[in-house]
Amino acid sequence: MRRESIAALRECLGQHLSLRKSRLESFCVLVVGVLLSRTVNLSHLAGTFPTRADLASNYRRLQRFFEQVVLDSDQLARIVVRIAGIGSGPWLLALDRTCWKFGRRDLNILMLAIVHNGIAIPVLWDVLDRAGNSTTAHREALLSRFCDVFGARAVAGLIADREFVGTAWMTFLAENDIPFILRIKDAFQVRLADGRCCAVTSLFRKLTVGGRCYVRDDCRLGSRDSALGPPVKLSATRLASKDLLVVATNTDPKTALAHYRRRWEIETLFAAIKTRGLNLEETHLTHPDRVAKLIAVLAIAFSFAHAMGEWRAKHRPIIIKKHRRRAQSIFRFGFDLLRQILIQGQHEAVQCWNAIA
Repeated sequence: MRRESIAALRECLGQHLSLRKSRLESFCVLVVGVLLSRTVNLSHLAGTFPTRADLASNYRRLQRFFEQVVLDSDQLARIVVRIAGIGSGPWLLALDRTCWKFGRRDLNILMLAIVHNGIAIPVLWDVLDRAGNSTTAHREALLSRFCDVFGARAVAGLIADREFVGTAWMTFLAENDIPFILRIKDAFQVRLADGRCCAVTSLFRKLTVGGRCYVRDDCRLGSRDSALGPPVKLSATRLASKDLLVVATNTDPKTALAHYRRRWEIETLFAAIKTRGLNLEETHLTHPDRVAKLIAVLAIAFSFAHAMGEWRAKHRPIIIKKHRRRAQSIFRFGFDLLRQILIQGQHEAVQCWNAIA
């Protein structure tokens, strides 16, 4: 069964990935192996090769794949979008990081994803060779790559949390006509249109829980002339925890909070590729380049599972519970079915790859 399904997947992906046959087969083995075993541990994945070679040989073959193979990130981005079936945009993008430690090494991934139907689709990523926040250069490079692949018009908006705010970064977004909705810290200083400066907390101090308030006139973050950011508008609400949520945007402030609420979908993606699905944190890889290749494998596996979930949900809708949430996520709905198909029948697996890709 495994031989047939891997061969069919190789034929599908071979139309879009510039890899020679043996390396493409290793890539497909990794995708199928991750889906079947729910682990990224290479010693486990070595047993999924459809050959009679011993495990040690297969393990070394996977090591060479991560050491030597060069994957085209532009091709991968296009394949992920094609498999996920999300059209040609424009899309709402989410930018965020996920990080963990392996021994003394920090694994830190900056991810740019397309927000779609309750989850985010991983498109481009950068594995940072250090702990902590990304730099403006990291973010600019990632977004520029996205625009090179899909075009600037494919960006309907960019949403990000409080760590992705800064004068240089926001100026880059404004100069490139990229709509953004960025959460800002309460302690930030704001220069209003009339020239007054005040803290965000004092500006919205009278806001009650559940209430909303907007600053529709252009204002700027910062108090010193040398530190002022580009013109923005502000939207604020008071959360049930009584914390203040304020976003800065160069779009309509009335819709900004609704768009920002969808930032949670990238957190759902991280959960799917980590503890609730593909278990990325089980990897022993630590070199940034090799971790980036592993994420490419997971992005393809995730996209197939999500596409399968959307197809399945059209024919058998997911149960909605009393709290108005799905009993299962679209990803998990498709993930379980895809694993069942791969385990039970080769013909179904072949048809699956052909239908989705």
